[in-house]
Amino acid sequence: MDLKGDNLGLGAAAGRDEIVRPVNFEPHRQHKAGARIAIAPRTWLIAVPFAVVALIAWFMFAARAVYIEVSPEDSDVGIDGVLKLRLGDRFLLLPGEYALVLSAEGYRPLTEALPIGDAPDQHFTYELQRLPGHLAVDTGPVMGAEVFVDGKSRGKTPVTIRDLAHGRHQVRITADRYAPHEESVEMEGLDKSQSLKVTLAPAWADVTLKSEPAGAEVLVDDQPAGVTPVTAPIIEGTHSVRVRSPGYKDWQKELRVAAGEPQSLEDIRLELAEAVVFLSSEPSAASVTVDGEYRGLTPLELALTPGRTSTVRLFKQGYKGAVREISAKPRDSLRVAVPMQPELATVEVTVEPADASIFVDGVLKGIGRQMLQLPARKHQIAARKDGYVDYQIAVTPHTDFTQQVKIKLQSQQQARQAAIKSAIRTAQGQELKLFRPGTFTLGASRREPGRRANETLLTVRLTRPFYLGLKEVSNAEFRKFSSAHTSGRVQGQNLDGEKHPVVMVTWEQAARYCNWLSQAESLKPFYRAEGEQVVGFDASANGYRLPTEAEWEWAARVAEGSAPLKFPWGAEMPPPAKSGNYADETAAGIIGKVVNKYDDGFVVTAPTGSFPAGRSGLFDMGGNAAEWVHDFYGIYSGSADTAIADPLGPERGEFHVIRGSSWAHGGVSELRLSYRDYGKQARQDVGFRIARFLD
Repeated sequence: MDLKGDNLGLGAAAGRDEIVRPVNFEPHRQHKAGARIAIAPRTWLIAVPFAVVALIAWFMFAARAVYIEVSPEDSDVGIDGVLKLRLGDRFLLLPGEYALVLSAEGYRPLTEALPIGDAPDQHFTYELQRLPGHLAVDTGPVMGAEVFVDGKSRGKTPVTIRDLAHGRHQVRITADRYAPHEESVEMEGLDKSQSLKVTLAPAWADVTLKSEPAGAEVLVDDQPAGVTPVTAPIIEGTHSVRVRSPGYKDWQKELRVAAGEPQSLEDIRLELAEAVVFLSSEPSAASVTVDGEYRGLTPLELALTPGRTSTVRLFKQGYKGAVREISAKPRDSLRVAVPMQPELATVEVTVEPADASIFVDGVLKGIGRQMLQLPARKHQIAARKDGYVDYQIAVTPHTDFTQQVKIKLQSQQQARQAAIKSAIRTAQGQELKLFRPGTFTLGASRREPGRRANETLLTVRLTRPFYLGLKEVSNAEFRKFSSAHTSGRVQGQNLDGEKHPVVMVTWEQAARYCNWLSQAESLKPFYRAEGEQVVGFDASANGYRLPTEAEWEWAARVAEGSAPLKFPWGAEMPPPAKSGNYADETAAGIIGKVVNKYDDGFVVTAPTGSFPAGRSGLFDMGGNAAEWVHDFYGIYSGSADTAIADPLGPERGEFHVIRGSSWAHGGVSELRLSYRDYGKQARQDVGFRIARFLD
């Protein structure tokens, strides 16, 4: 095939037969393994610059501008990695994480991870920490002064204190006998050394002392400071300076010293020392005078003027006076013992019973009547006998006459009776009066006007003394036990005043109040209770309780009188004006039966104790509120001929006895003190008062 001709004329020869001629075949030459391909130098000159430009273009496009701000500004900034470029105060870095190393002279180097994100501009701020500095402290000739930095001891001068943090520090320097030095030092840090030179100010002054005679020892605060004449350096402040010499009195002065201000004490004249006498007497505690001047009681240390005779006198009540003339030399130490002779007086002691023992100042003197010779001073005379209370009296006999002492011993029973209190107070302040009852007739005669069938005559013997409340329990007192209690109202009239008697309480509530009051004073409760129910009582208990019916009637009718009372005020109707709170004319709209032409000033209850006390000293035993008593209700089963001892009422029952009239009673029958009522429900006119047996 002819490439030159035939190929050019291909189109023209398109329908003609083509002549095919054979040609020689030559196989393609293969490069041997390892053989280099030769690139022409001209090719390299073109390719390399092109590649560098392409790489730079790619880096400029992909890199991020990073501003690294460092304090101090001249810090060295090192970033690992190959592809990075610094342009002025910025770096061009590809996204990724780098190791950043910052350093500057005098600062601690900082190595940080530097994370580069995709944001086109990124800003990082760093602050290098200063290295600590060093402080050389010098106090010149005063070696060994202690240096404190910020309150902590750092050594003694001369000293270099290393590694003090940059900033202000408080430096204090102290040394014996020098004034403390303080100042504030600003440390530059940066591993630099600074110096502090301090001149400490002396904290003493020279004090010159001269004495007559010379050669006396000087002590400052009891520490030796030389022998006169002497100039002693004494620390500033107030000191006790003493100068002493054998045979002379000590010279002493409180001296105030100011640093750097010398003083001179050159007119010290020592006086001859006194002699010391140790004076004792038998007996001791004798009064002593020296040349007429009182010095105290023996045993006694006396300072006497040397070279002269002193008159020493001793006095003691019951003893004759003693005199001693004493002479001594300077600095003498003498012991003088003076026996004193008793001055006797006669005391006659008589005692009952006659076989009691007599003691004087704790020493047995004999049995029965004694004629005693005693020193004329105060003595304790006692009498003792088994079964009787010891008796003691202070006696000061007199020499001019015979003193008589008469003693009558009390038996144990008599002493107990004498010690019993006639009145006591509860923990709430309620006052109770003591009664010592006896035998009396309870009830009323059939012939007494107004008598009820349940007032059978009964002879009662009360043997146990008892206390009974002067007043009825008030609303305020009861509410300390039951805070929610209210006594209510009657047709608009208030029964609930704080000082008015509590009403609208059941017998069980009254009994449980007594137990609560007993527990407040650690007394044995009188009533046995299970929850809110009272199931029995303990007659031997000393706790608070309700009075028995017999006690109530004895206190109301018999106590403190020669004949039993019929009414609280006496024997006749009507009641005297203002004698009690009964159903007066003002209560006519509330109750039916009232006392005619009587006005006590109260429609319903009155404050307890508003009216005069009765004959027994108790208030409101008639009127105001009727009162629950201890006993179950029943008809008396005894007689007027045989006495019943200490009755406590029936053992069981449905109702309890109510005694006394109230603000709602105006009839003759109810106003009598022998009137008996009963009930089990709370009422608007029934309250209570407290009692307890004598221990």
